[in-house]
Amino acid sequence: MTVLTVNLSLNAVWSCLLFAARSPRAGLAGTLLLDASTLHLMRTTSRIDRNATAALLPYAAWCWFATALNASIARHNPRP
Repeated sequence: MTVLTVNLSLNAVWSCLLFAARSPRAGLAGTLLLDASTLHLMRTTSRIDRNATAALLPYAAWCWFATALNASIARHNPRP
Protein backbone atom coordinates (compact mmCIF):
# COMPACT_ATOMS: atom_id res chain seq x y z
CA MET A 1 0.00 0.00 0.00
CA THR A 2 2.90 2.35 0.75
CA VAL A 3 4.36 1.88 -2.73
CA LEU A 4 1.03 2.82 -4.31
CA THR A 5 0.61 5.83 -2.03
CA VAL A 6 4.09 7.12 -2.92
CA ASN A 7 3.36 6.62 -6.62
CA LEU A 8 0.06 8.48 -6.50
CA SER A 9 1.67 11.28 -4.50
CA LEU A 10 4.44 11.63 -7.09
CA ASN A 11 1.78 11.80 -9.79
CA ALA A 12 0.12 14.72 -7.99
CA VAL A 13 3.46 16.43 -7.34
CA TRP A 14 4.44 16.16 -11.00
CA SER A 15 1.23 17.89 -12.05
CA CYS A 16 1.83 20.68 -9.54
CA LEU A 17 5.43 21.15 -10.66
CA LEU A 18 4.63 21.31 -14.36
CA PHE A 19 1.31 23.12 -14.37
CA ALA A 20 0.92 25.07 -11.11
CA ALA A 21 4.59 26.03 -10.74
CA ARG A 22 4.99 26.36 -14.53
CA SER A 23 8.39 24.70 -14.35
CA PRO A 24 9.09 22.25 -17.17
CA ARG A 25 12.50 21.31 -15.71
CA ALA A 26 11.10 20.60 -12.24
CA GLY A 27 8.22 18.75 -13.89
CA LEU A 28 10.70 16.61 -15.82
CA ALA A 29 12.51 15.71 -12.60
CA GLY A 30 9.16 14.85 -11.06
CA THR A 31 8.05 12.67 -13.93
CA LEU A 32 11.38 10.81 -13.94
CA LEU A 33 10.80 10.03 -10.25
CA LEU A 34 7.26 8.98 -11.15
CA ASP A 35 8.62 6.60 -13.82
CA ALA A 36 10.99 5.00 -11.32
CA SER A 37 8.19 4.70 -8.80
CA THR A 38 5.88 3.15 -11.39
CA LEU A 39 8.49 0.51 -12.27
CA HIS A 40 8.92 -0.23 -8.57
CA LEU A 41 5.15 -0.46 -8.15
CA MET A 42 4.92 -2.91 -11.06
CA ARG A 43 7.77 -5.05 -9.68
CA THR A 44 6.18 -5.12 -6.25
CA THR A 45 2.75 -5.92 -7.67
CA SER A 46 4.11 -8.69 -9.91
CA ARG A 47 5.15 -10.67 -6.83
CA ILE A 48 1.54 -10.69 -5.65
CA ASP A 49 -0.74 -10.62 -8.72
CA ARG A 50 0.33 -10.77 -12.35
CA ASN A 51 -3.10 -9.61 -13.54
CA ALA A 52 -2.79 -6.45 -11.44
CA THR A 53 0.63 -5.85 -12.97
CA ALA A 54 -0.83 -6.20 -16.45
CA ALA A 55 -3.56 -3.72 -15.49
CA LEU A 56 -0.82 -1.19 -14.62
CA LEU A 57 0.69 -1.32 -18.14
CA PRO A 58 -1.55 1.44 -19.58
CA TYR A 59 -0.72 3.65 -16.59
CA ALA A 60 3.01 3.00 -17.08
CA ALA A 61 2.67 3.82 -20.79
CA TRP A 62 0.91 7.08 -19.87
CA CYS A 63 3.70 7.96 -17.42
CA TRP A 64 6.38 7.31 -20.07
CA PHE A 65 4.44 9.38 -22.60
CA ALA A 66 4.14 12.19 -20.03
CA THR A 67 7.91 12.03 -19.54
CA ALA A 68 8.54 12.34 -23.27
CA LEU A 69 6.06 15.19 -23.57
CA ASN A 70 7.49 16.97 -20.53
CA ALA A 71 11.04 16.57 -21.90
CA SER A 72 9.93 18.11 -25.18
CA ILE A 73 8.31 21.03 -23.37
CA ALA A 74 11.47 21.58 -21.31
CA ARG A 75 13.66 21.43 -24.44
CA HIS A 76 11.50 23.93 -26.34
CA ASN A 77 11.19 26.34 -23.42
CA PRO A 78 14.69 27.21 -22.26
CA ARG A 79 15.17 29.09 -19.01
CA PRO A 80 14.61 32.85 -19.24
